[in-house]
Amino acid sequence: MNYRMSKNIGFQVNDLEKAKHFYENVLGLKETEKSEVEEVEFQTNHNSIFLMSGNENLGPIMEFVVKDLNEAKQHLVENGCEIVRWEGKGRDCYVRDPFGMVFNVWEE
Repeated sequence: MNYRMSKNIGFQVNDLEKAKHFYENVLGLKETEKSEVEEVEFQTNHNSIFLMSGNENLGPIMEFVVKDLNEAKQHLVENGCEIVRWEGKGRDCYVRDPFGMVFNVWEE
């Protein structure tokens, strides 16, 4: 199984407008004008940061890209990972690794 780290990092927040205000006005990030997603998107020189609505703080959510989402799911579970949320291709597929870190798996 081949995993490739993407440049995307997500933050699930319970108040999207307050979080957007903080990242823009305190940290100086600028929202992407032509975003193709429903979330608030900021781009830096190295990463895209997404603010997503939600009530559960999962910490920063890194993303790994795979060729086959279902194969990755099976491989990860067989290696001690827990499925946190699995919405399928083109949606959130969150996995918690054996050490407690949560990441998204995205099919290219």
